[in-house]
Amino acid sequence: MITVIDWVDADAEEHHAAESLGWLGGWFDGRNGHTWTTYLDNFRPESHPYLEAVRKDVLEKKLRITGELHQQDGGTPLFSDGKILCLSWRAWGDLMAAIWTEEDKKPYSYMHFYM
Repeated sequence: MITVIDWVDADAEEHHAAESLGWLGGWFDGRNGHTWTTYLDNFRPESHPYLEAVRKDVLEKKLRITGELHQQDGGTPLFSDGKILCLSWRAWGDLMAAIWTEEDKKPYSYMHFYM
């Protein structure tokens, strides 16, 4: 089981990126009916444990990290397998919007968490 064990700086040399999750992001919008399930459906199943681990830790710690902060100042999740997840600002915004749309029952878009 993959878990988030810490939040680190994305450029720390001792870490390596988790498997690539693909695109630049910028598509998630709760006003269009997007949900956490919609979000997960856009990724390969092998990526889901990482995304679910981030979701769990974000909700437990009530973190609302922007894409800008994600790439600096300890805003990058470090996983139990030693990998990190480093996304573009827009892709990170998608992730946060998907998490918080579901939790808050409010229609967030990636722009709410962009910068």
